[in-house]
Amino acid sequence: MIFHITAQHDHLSCWGVKARREGNQAESQKEMSRWMEGTDGVKVVSVYVNNPAQRIFAIVEADDYADINTFSNQFKDAGSCVVEPVGDGIAARKAAGNWGQ
Repeated sequence: MIFHITAQHDHLSCWGVKARREGNQAESQKEMSRWMEGTDGVKVVSVYVNNPAQRIFAIVEADDYADINTFSNQFKDAGSCVVEPVGDGIAARKAAGNWGQ
């Protein structure tokens, strides 16, 4: 299944703000974005960030919702997190034979 994750935090819980203040921004950036590589149960398809709004959008794939729930804990710990199952509209249009029509 495909899921859309919207994660939101604020400047008080932002890993990047903390790293900048502590002077270890490069190392922190490497660690805090490691989740983008996914896990054994969750494939990260795409990630988009809105840094000024402290918001992350991700499209992920998983066979088991329990894997998604565990994967998204890191976002829930820092702020809010919305996980929604979604379908691939382009794939559906192509499968119906309507692409290019």
